[in-house]
Amino acid sequence: MEVFLMIRRQKLTLFLDGKESTTIHELKKMIEGITKVSAQNQRLILDTTALDDDNQTLSDCGISSASKAHSPALLYLCYRKQGNENEWEQPEIADLSTPPPLPDVFSKVEEDKKDNANVAS
Repeated sequence: MEVFLMIRRQKLTLFLDGKESTTIHELKKMIEGITKVSAQNQRLILDTTALDDDNQTLSDCGISSASKAHSPALLYLCYRKQGNENEWEQPEIADLSTPPPLPDVFSKVEEDKKDNANVAS
């Protein structure tokens, strides 16, 4: 079955899909294709559990087809610290940004609609 994933690291958010039989290594290779960071320097974390066994499938990790496109499974992406083979950065997720305010052109259209409604009544 198809599985939908949201992978977050700092300000980066990736949406990927795969099968329940997709391995962690295959998932890391997908991420490598996007981020250009080698799979050996990536660590995926589900809740508080590091997914270090690259041969595990997503279903082995508890990620099932219950994760749909509108509610994907959340994984955190961490990179290996520079110059240290055994140390990984901590998961750090930046808040999602808020959209900028609407331009004046759009707010004027809203005012015109209100004026037209008053004239019609």
